[in-house]
Amino acid sequence: MSSPDIQKFIGSAKVLFSAEVALFVATCPFTPDALSLAAETGITAVHRGLLEEWSAGEPLKILE
Repeated sequence: MSSPDIQKFIGSAKVLFSAEVALFVATCPFTPDALSLAAETGITAVHRGLLEEWSAGEPLKILE
């Protein structure tokens, strides 16, 4: 997932829908720039692998 993808999401979630919580889940890894932009704008980026671990009983630490 690249930075432009996060930028599009910011426009949709934050601006168009006034979301209070924005969670971006992707099946591919996030680039460092995308992760940085997500963090700067209050978006929680979650890779699918983390959800797989969570469904197997691991805590989803990114939401803590």
